[in-house]
Amino acid sequence: MAKRVTITDVARETGVSIKTVSNVLNNTGSMRPETRKRVQEAIERLGYRVNVSARAMKTGGTRLIGLAITDFCQPFMPYLADSVVSAARSRGYAVITDTYNGAGGLAQAIPETKKLAADGWIFFIDSPFNDDVSVLRQPYPLVVVGDYDTRRVVDWVTMPNVEAVCAAVGGLLDSGCERVALIGGTAENACPAVGRSLPETTSTLRTRGYCLAHEERGLQVDWRLVRNADWVQSGGRDAVAGLLDDPDVPRPDAVMCLNDALAIGVIHELQRRGVRVPQDMQVIGFDNVPDAEYCMPGLTTIDPHVDDYARHAVDMLIARIEGSSEPARKYVTSFDLVRRDSTR
Repeated sequence: MAKRVTITDVARETGVSIKTVSNVLNNTGSMRPETRKRVQEAIERLGYRVNVSARAMKTGGTRLIGLAITDFCQPFMPYLADSVVSAARSRGYAVITDTYNGAGGLAQAIPETKKLAADGWIFFIDSPFNDDVSVLRQPYPLVVVGDYDTRRVVDWVTMPNVEAVCAAVGGLLDSGCERVALIGGTAENACPAVGRSLPETTSTLRTRGYCLAHEERGLQVDWRLVRNADWVQSGGRDAVAGLLDDPDVPRPDAVMCLNDALAIGVIHELQRRGVRVPQDMQVIGFDNVPDAEYCMPGLTTIDPHVDDYARHAVDMLIARIEGSSEPARKYVTSFDLVRRDSTR
């Protein structure tokens, strides 16, 4: 069996100190760019790999962050994972990713998180906690990303769901659209004008933004134009097909989709039916995933600044790993509407 390459071997090969090699591995320290490049090349050439077990024994930490997400079935999750990896790498950390979709939800992944050698975890939460936040009480530092209130148990990073959708739909209405459909929305009692009886999910929050845009302009929501759907491309396709095939519903002149996957499916189905986008019907998504730019036509979408979302989650987690004991914090990103060719 070949002898394992050590950090000492890399230092000897490049004529630098072990500390310099460590700084290169952790993306820290100050050195000339050519020195950093030389060390990186030696690491690759020699096949050096970090000994996680040895690092943990020596420092009490692995410089690994865990990320628990639902799955990779729609574009937002890989986009989030990639953003977390980039943010962690800039702080000298690597990322372990685990998925938990299916029976049992996040709870089924908890035993796995305790077996993996991460210093702390970021959980993407996909459903309300109701009155049970026990999943947040773990023996490691934890930060939550998503749209569900952590009740100040742990740090929480979220998005301006209501405000963003309200601004996008309001812009459509102000530009002359008379019938704006909503794909991925929830039932009528998500609207603040008729109560708040539903749990606050991502869907109800974004539906509330849709309602508020109408309410602020003195308009009534036509609930026939609001369609629930699975938040994947096929969900958008099927929802808009049902909308167009319903003889009792007037054809909308714009569609607000509550994520980009839905919007991509909507555009596909409209084009299949010969409905021109944006001439006959405008389409807006939410998330600004990389695929949005490459749709035909390019997708106008709400950008909730996922890079900022991920960076704050990583920074909050590292602060906890390093010993911060301040009260649980909440961070809400900002948003922009990225205009492309799916709107006029």
